[in-house]
Amino acid sequence: MDNNSKHQERTYKVDECCTFRKTKETFGGLSNMASGFPIRVNGIDILTSEALYQALRFPHLPEIQQKIIEQKSPMAAKMVSKPYRKESRPDWDKVRNDIMYWCLRVKLAQNFYSFGKLLASTEDKDIVENSAKDKYWGAVIDKKNESLLIGINALGRLLMLLRKKYYSENRLDLLKVEPLKIPDFILFYNPIKVVDERKNFLYDLAHKWGFSSKVIQKIPKEESMNQNAEISTKTETNLKKGLVDMSSENNEDKITDENKQNNDKEVGNSQGRLFPE
Repeated sequence: MDNNSKHQERTYKVDECCTFRKTKETFGGLSNMASGFPIRVNGIDILTSEALYQALRFPHLPEIQQKIIEQKSPMAAKMVSKPYRKESRPDWDKVRNDIMYWCLRVKLAQNFYSFGKLLASTEDKDIVENSAKDKYWGAVIDKKNESLLIGINALGRLLMLLRKKYYSENRLDLLKVEPLKIPDFILFYNPIKVVDERKNFLYDLAHKWGFSSKVIQKIPKEESMNQNAEISTKTETNLKKGLVDMSSENNEDKITDENKQNNDKEVGNSQGRLFPE
């Protein structure tokens, strides 16, 4: 959202939108409160995008970041942050939209199949968080006309922006998320690194499609599912070569039942993350 429009309220027709309020609803997974879309940043496991977003309020208070992230529920993570809101980073109101969008980008990159499928299910309809009272991140029911929602709907509009990029021919670029270029973009004393899921995506894709173990072994594997690291020029070349090899060799070397069992062992903790059975 540009600076001229991001604070403008909009009116939405309820029956023409994809709305969400509770996480168990059809589009509930679009909420930051939704479980089932785990995140890993700088080697730190984070249960929800809500916990990540709240933690990034306090780059100068790693002990508060820790308390937020260790909570078992997203609502608990949000509640933990509340007493410290006055200690949020001084530019919070200026950067919070960028941080929210970055969190959504990471949520998609590391849950590309499941979250991408959910985004795509909204087609080209407006996405609106149907909120009880938050007219900034969501929109509220118009008291004079219950068929309308009114609000800035910042979260919904960021999701629509992400969806637009997901629909584009450059969709796979979303697998790599650069850190924001803002001061003190930090988690537990350390600058946040690139989140890069491209190698994991190729590896999971090869396994999902049943490519031979010989082809799969040519794809460089991460030490863990969400290891954050820059991909070197050499690795970029290997990735591209891996795609070519998969296309040319799969028909010649069909996977056997024995190879399938071996592949299951080789995939380890990355199996099923992007492409759940």
